[in-house]
This record gives sequence, structure tokens and C-alpha cells, in this order.
Amino acid sequence: MMNCQKSYNKKIVGRSDQLSQELKEKITQENVLCAHAELSSLVNATNYKNHHSHLEPLANRKTVLYEAVDVVRYMMATLNTWGITPLEFEQAFDKKDTYLNKHYELQQKKWDGKQPVAIVDIDDVLANFRVGFSDWLREKFGVEADVDSKEYYFITALSKINLNSEAVFKMFLDDEGFAKLTVDTDNLGLLWQLKHRGYWIHLLTARPEEELQCLYDTYFWIHQQNIPCDAISFSPEKFRWCAKSKYYDEGAIKFAIDDAPKHAEDYAKHGIKCFVPKKSYNEHLEDKNIFLYKDYYHITNLLMMQGLIEE
Repeated sequence: MMNCQKSYNKKIVGRSDQLSQELKEKITQENVLCAHAELSSLVNATNYKNHHSHLEPLANRKTVLYEAVDVVRYMMATLNTWGITPLEFEQAFDKKDTYLNKHYELQQKKWDGKQPVAIVDIDDVLANFRVGFSDWLREKFGVEADVDSKEYYFITALSKINLNSEAVFKMFLDDEGFAKLTVDTDNLGLLWQLKHRGYWIHLLTARPEEELQCLYDTYFWIHQQNIPCDAISFSPEKFRWCAKSKYYDEGAIKFAIDDAPKHAEDYAKHGIKCFVPKKSYNEHLEDKNIFLYKDYYHITNLLMMQGLIEE
């Protein structure tokens, strides 16, 4: 269907790879307005105005069918304008479907107000972000980024690329980098242990939720890796998010797990115990509420020593 619409588009506006950015935006606006008009026609064919009555129904299966065809064709024309392939659309549809179903599943879960809560980071706790990002930099730009560097943001490696670091990160995001990360099996095993011991697991990440590719890839990855969790949230200010959460006033947050020095220190200075997977960039951390750990057995022992899980 998309190829059929593409053939028609060429007759009307020409090839998508020869359109300027300005023209693509103009065509998109026109398509969306036309689709809106078709949707309005469909609405007008129904009895949505209570003060207007019709002896015979205006809408029927054929009305819905052909008005829907028009709407879908305008949307296909928009996809073709931007050079989006049928395979890309199918993959995006699948990810959105995963997100919708996972989001619905989590919405059905209700914290009972008594369950102990663990706040858990994703990147470089559950997902091996630095390894994945480093591999991507090597493949994309031929740049070697040392995963054992003490630099949290790979500043030295990124300085070799004549691009803004935010632009590089956006490229990684658009390349679906978050969907391709490997999982840390030690921390995955820990989450299953916490789940079996009655913990409510809330994943809290600083990833940019407003970037739809990031949002859907995050849910897709969690689903694909079978990560046990009860809720997922996004915030660059994690302690502030916790302080505003339903858990905080109840004193239900027993601890957090996070690799980032900034977040670990924020948790610690506000009285939340933070368990930190030991990395080159965070091994300097020292606080009575910060506990560096090396592996699954180490953090399990630390949790038992702090009375957070039973032996």
C-alpha cells in the first residue's frame, strides 16, 4: 500500500529524496490538514449533535471504510514524503505496540502503600550503556572511547569528533542505540531476588522521555530483556522526583541503585541509602549512605548487613 501511494506521490510532488526540508514540511502540513478534513467528514456523518436528529443513519460501514482509506492514504503520503520505508513503519508500529501493552500492564499494578520500594537506575546498572555507546562510537566515527575512563561523559573521546556532544548523543538515540544494549546479568539477577522478596521495583532513569525514540526503545528493551519492574519513570533530578513521589512521605523507599556520582550523592545526602555498582568514574564516592559493590554476591551481602533483605 505504501509503495502504491509512493507511486502516486511522485506524480503529484516528485521524488522524496529531491524535496527540500521546507517543502517536506509544507507537504506534511497539507497532508495533515487534508486528513483532518476527512476525519471531520466522518464525524459529521454521525449523530454527534444531540440537538440534531436524523431519520436515517448517515454513517455506515462503507462511509467508515472509504473515509478511513482517505485518512490512511494521507498518512502514507506523509511517510513517503519523509522517505520512511514500510519496514521502518512496521518496526515503529511494533515498538509502539510494545510500549502501549507494557504501559497498560504497569498501570494495572497498584502499590499497596506498605511494600518496600527500591528505586533502580537503568543505564550502567541494568543496561551496559557505556559499552554499547563506546562500540557505536567506534563503528560510526572510528573513535575509541575507554569504558574504564574516569570521565563519566567520555569527554576526551567526544572531543575528537567535530560535533557537539549533544548532537552525537542524539545520533546514537536515533540509531536505536538504547534498544540494542546488552543486559548486566548480575543486576538483573538481583532484581529478580528483590521481586521474590516482596519489593516494589520502580525503574527511574534520566533518559530524555520527550524523545519518542528513547521512550519507546526503553520500554522495548525492558520487555525484550524481561526486566522485572512495577513502574517506570523518567527524570534528570532523581531525588527531587523521589521527594514528590507517593512513596516518600510513607518512608517506603528503602534504597536506590544508581551508578552516577551526581544521583548517588543526592540520594545519600538526603538520607536514602544508595548502592553503587563500582565503576572507574564513581570509585571515589564516600558517604555513610553510599555502598559500592562489585557483583551480585557483594551487593546481596551488603543488603543483608543493612537489614534490607533477610538472610
